[in-house]
Amino acid sequence: LEKIILFGSYSRGTWVEEGYVKDGVTYEYKSDFDILVLTRKGIAEGHWLGLCIDEHIDKHPGIKTEVNIIHHGIDFLNRKLEENYYFFVDIVAEGVLLYDTGKYQLATPGAMTPAAQSQKAQADFEYWFGKANRLFESFEFNYQKEYHSEAAFLLHQATESYYTAVLLVHTDYKPRGHNIKWLGKQASSINEQFREVFPTRNRREKELLQLLKKAYVDSRYRKDYTITAEELQYLAERVLHLRELTEALCRKEIQR
Repeated sequence: LEKIILFGSYSRGTWVEEGYVKDGVTYEYKSDFDILVLTRKGIAEGHWLGLCIDEHIDKHPGIKTEVNIIHHGIDFLNRKLEENYYFFVDIVAEGVLLYDTGKYQLATPGAMTPAAQSQKAQADFEYWFGKANRLFESFEFNYQKEYHSEAAFLLHQATESYYTAVLLVHTDYKPRGHNIKWLGKQASSINEQFREVFPTRNRREKELLQLLKKAYVDSRYRKDYTITAEELQYLAERVLHLRELTEALCRKEIQR
C-alpha cells in the first residue's frame, strides 16, 4: 500500500444529502465516499486484498456512508496521467491525500487537445452504445423465447454497457467490476437524471434491482435463480429509459 486518495464530491466539498420531488415522486440521494487506493503492484479484480478491504468496510459499525473504492498500481496511474486520462488527472488535481509512504511520485499529466478528447469520446460512445443495443436485441429474442435466465443475463450486460458508455464519455474511465448498482451511482454523480433509472423507493423496487444485479452470476451458474416475464418486462422498461438518457446526454457531451 503506497497512497490513499479521497476524491469526488467529498474532496471538492460538493457532497450532498438531499431529496427532491418529480411527478409526485420523492427521490433521495446521498453522496458516497470515493477513494483511490494505490499499491506498488496492481491488484487484479477479485484479489483477496480488495475483497478484504470491501468486507471490512461493509462490516465496520462506524461507517454509515457508502464507500466506493477503486485500486490500481502506481505504474498504471502514472501511465494514465501521462496519457492525460482526465478522470485520473482530476483525482490528482482535486483529491485529498489521506496516506502516503512517500516512496513514489506521481507523473505530470500529458497534453490532449479538446478535439482529441471529443474524438476519443465519440469512438467510446459508438462502441459501447452500439454494443449495448445489440445486447438488448439479444435480450428481446431470449425474452420472446421465454429463456428467462438467459434474458436476464443479457439485460444485465446491456445495462452495464450503457453505463460504460456514459462513464467513458464523461470521465474517460470505467471502474472494474460488474456491479450495476455501483455503476448507476457513478452515473448519477454525472447527472442526477440517472437516479431515476432504477428507483428504490420501496422494498419491491429494491428487490427488482437486486434481481438484475445478481443476474450477472446467478442466472448463469445457479439453478435456483428465477425471474418472471413480468419482472423482466419491468426491468426492460427501466433499461430502455437508461438507453434514452445515455444517448441524449452522451451526444450532448461529445458536441460540447
